[in-house]
Amino acid sequence: MQLSSNKSCAVRSREAGKVLLHHHSSSALLSVRNQLQQQQQHNNQHSSRVACRTSLADVGPSFSNGGNSNNPLELLRVTRDVQARARLMAEVMTDGRMSHYSEAYQPCPVEDFLSKELGVWSYNVMLFAVANPVLQAFDLESQVRPAVRSLKAANIDVTDIWFLITKHLEVLRDPIALQRWLDFLSLQELDSRHMANFLLKAPDALFTSCTQAQALQVLGWLKALGVKQEYLFPRVLCPCPAILLQDIPSQLQPIVTHLTSLGLEPQHVMRMTCVHPELLLISVESQLQPLVRYLEGLGCSTCQVARLLQEVPQALGGRPPQALFGARVEALRELGVDGQELRQVTARSTLWLTMKGAPQEQIAHLQQDMGFTAEQARELVLACPAILSEKPLELQRKVDFLRATLNMELGDCLAHPTYLGASLMQNIGPRHAFAVSKGLEAKLQSHGGTCSSSVVRNKGGAWGWNLTQLVAGEDVDFADSLGASVNEYEGFRTAFEEEYSAKLSVDAAREFQEELKKLGIYEGA
Repeated sequence: MQLSSNKSCAVRSREAGKVLLHHHSSSALLSVRNQLQQQQQHNNQHSSRVACRTSLADVGPSFSNGGNSNNPLELLRVTRDVQARARLMAEVMTDGRMSHYSEAYQPCPVEDFLSKELGVWSYNVMLFAVANPVLQAFDLESQVRPAVRSLKAANIDVTDIWFLITKHLEVLRDPIALQRWLDFLSLQELDSRHMANFLLKAPDALFTSCTQAQALQVLGWLKALGVKQEYLFPRVLCPCPAILLQDIPSQLQPIVTHLTSLGLEPQHVMRMTCVHPELLLISVESQLQPLVRYLEGLGCSTCQVARLLQEVPQALGGRPPQALFGARVEALRELGVDGQELRQVTARSTLWLTMKGAPQEQIAHLQQDMGFTAEQARELVLACPAILSEKPLELQRKVDFLRATLNMELGDCLAHPTYLGASLMQNIGPRHAFAVSKGLEAKLQSHGGTCSSSVVRNKGGAWGWNLTQLVAGEDVDFADSLGASVNEYEGFRTAFEEEYSAKLSVDAAREFQEELKKLGIYEGA
């Protein structure tokens, strides 16, 4: 195997080359084997050679460059038939002869050009050629050379050019169209990095079917929507160049019209586009409308649907609604929540539809870690749907606070379910601490039968904290109930939140250290 004279591999001994070949061959050819398996799955069961431009029947130019036709690696780079490639792969991987075949491998002119022009190690070019026999269909002088040099003339780094070729080989197909788009992108004042990103995602149709006049119309439409120039390519068109292929009256405008009919403002749609530009590729009839109907069927109001889509525009993707939310809905149904109750839960909170892990993790924590029965967990969820959007760790912290600080029992949550859905940092903790600091605990006490604990050991009396008063209402109402100033309480709460956040950071660091110690990789004191 001969090495190219690139910067990183300018001087290598033959023995070092062999070591590297042995090191890379198995892992690199694994991707080739995976590709063959994928091709096998899509094979139409024909046992004959696949008709293609570079079948074994017409490989002439490939073997006219000094290559040895008996070398299975050289045969792999021109063979597309799945069964034939499998046989060749078996020969390469048998008896550790990969090193021998790679040393005897003779690159074709296209491979040799890419290696020298881009400074890529010839071994890597060989692996790419072997895995992608379509490379042999490209002509060096009329396609590859002018395309690569156009990319270099646009000041795109050679490393980015090689990466672009390995991920989007078709960019070399039409050098004239490529140059046209490079000129277009240059006029839009894109730097070389964004040019490479645009070309990486650009569909083939952009080079064959999209005129620059059409592209300019889409650019104008996006600007009219409110997308700023500095976001136009980096956030919208580089991640999703296919938007330029969309027809404005029949494809783009109906999406905006339907979203605004839900109550969203054009600026909301603009922000959604910058976060998830693929939403401009969806179909109103087959994707957007079914999603809206599905969410409304779960109990979402039109306003909630709009808010959900605004917060999670990724929901406007290619997956059907059932695939997006079906598992979450099923988790509640398995808990015993019927259709009517499900709509009531959704009407009060939609966070469980979008939060990672919800509601399965929360339901599991209520039952397995906190010890509630399925019926008790169901009652808690129906009474306080916000529980479904609380992280299990936060639920546990509230239970620990209930037992250690409030000196109450877990069963008290059943009488005051909103406790588990409230914020420990913003409501429960500062309100409790404020009352204690002012000596006003008596005003937050719940005497006698209102406390579900059989024994409450706090100051020796049979009383407990009024959990509802600790979590419900606005801060001004809470301060009034204690006869205190709301400004004084808000200042106290701010200080509490800062102290609580600092404690969480320390606790998180300590927990991380403990995990490292368990793994035996912590070297601190």
